[in-house]
Amino acid sequence: MREPVLVLVHGAHHDGGCWAPVVERLARRGLRALAVDLPLTSYEDDTEAVRAAVRDAAAGGRPVVLVAHSYGGLPVSAGGHGADRLVYVAARMPLPGHSPAALSPEWGYPAFRAASDVREDGAVVLRPEAREVLYSGSPEAAAEEAARRWRPMWSAVPDRPVPDPAWCGRPTLYVVCARDRTVRVEAQRACAAEAMASAELDCDHSPFLSAPDALTSLLADQAAWAARAAGAGRAAGRAPRSREG
Repeated sequence: MREPVLVLVHGAHHDGGCWAPVVERLARRGLRALAVDLPLTSYEDDTEAVRAAVRDAAAGGRPVVLVAHSYGGLPVSAGGHGADRLVYVAARMPLPGHSPAALSPEWGYPAFRAASDVREDGAVVLRPEAREVLYSGSPEAAAEEAARRWRPMWSAVPDRPVPDPAWCGRPTLYVVCARDRTVRVEAQRACAAEAMASAELDCDHSPFLSAPDALTSLLADQAAWAARAAGAGRAAGRAPRSREG
């Protein structure tokens, strides 16, 4: 049985390094995880980065579990069709035919929306107060390091609907962060109701820092499902896809 690969996609203003606590814990369980660095130069560039990462991870026939955090749910929905399973962590999960940008006012809490500025070059940058809402329950040292790594962002939430979102055709788990102060919890639960399965973590918006053990356990379970589904697909002589689990 080929071991699955977990591809981890960060959210706005971050980089793949935010996933380090989860990558380390997955490795201790014998699971391989790759953290993507989105370019954050445009939504289209981010989507292509996801598509390329999934393609590379799947080389050799390995099943892929694609994980999105926050904004990362948009490029994952647009470019994640090559994955076997999807996990959305407090992430945008666009509905077919709906404009993601039009839903933005109902998505985030005002305190986070107010904690950013637009530079002359068009990049959005976070102000220090964003740290309080992003990492409200995270260890101080981890929050400080994450804030130090913030990046400017040119990518914008798209106005046009995402055509054929990947989650519509893949087994999908939605993870709600119940103490989130960045993304409205009720908006997350609305997404969770659309997914095949859901879970809630009693944590802030950044469970890779505030709840890495619990998040790792959820992801390891998804990897196990992907491995079993791939094995069943090969035994039956068909593509390793499953909508069970």
